[in-house]
Amino acid sequence: MKAKVLEIQVGGGRIFKTLLDACLEYPNCERSKMHFYIELPDGSRRAITIRDEDEEVVAYGDFEGLPSALDYAREIQKS
Repeated sequence: MKAKVLEIQVGGGRIFKTLLDACLEYPNCERSKMHFYIELPDGSRRAITIRDEDEEVVAYGDFEGLPSALDYAREIQKS
């Protein structure tokens, strides 16, 4: 049983099918973030975004236990 990465979006722009292609593009992007669109073994699909923010790396998405993108945006607006 495995989860499958369907797409990787780099810097909010181009979308890639392989980790190698995404990593090669990463140094060229303006925003330090990667978004992964994943298909779980049960066929459901989820997403996670990982990004640099200030002095830390943060993650949000629609996996249990992670803040949603909306929660993340609300938190950013507070600061």
